[in-house]
Amino acid sequence: MTVALRLQCDPLLGGRVDRETTAGMVAVATVVRDGGGLLMHLRPGPASAGLEYLEGLRAEDCEGLQVLIGRGDVTVTMPNA
Repeated sequence: MTVALRLQCDPLLGGRVDRETTAGMVAVATVVRDGGGLLMHLRPGPASAGLEYLEGLRAEDCEGLQVLIGRGDVTVTMPNA
């Protein structure tokens, strides 16, 4: 089963990650500025199940986070700003 995630990210403001569920899109993680880059924090909840690897991910920019989030069973989209 493929997991569909949407990364909404701004390099200065941070952002969030939403997961597609049967009930619609649900926020599963937040992205915050940390030093010279971005840091991800997983939100607790049933929609976050199986996404524990997102906790603590760090990247220099939004594109870097998109690459780190994606896996064989995880599809990540990032809308253009």
